[in-house]
Amino acid sequence: MPPIVDTEKCTGCGTCVDDCPNEVLALKDDKACVVNPDECIDCGVCVDDCSFDAITLS
Repeated sequence: MPPIVDTEKCTGCGTCVDDCPNEVLALKDDKACVVNPDECIDCGVCVDDCSFDAITLS
């Protein structure tokens, strides 16, 4: 399952985008968003890297 981004909490820092091994996330309008959901391997790197608790895995 792809990550879920809470755009209210996301600051657009880009850490999750930079660290995702499969390029699942990208920045659009200064917020992280899922662009390649089928590539997600549920590794949790994006969740662990987000200092703002803006990303969860369902």
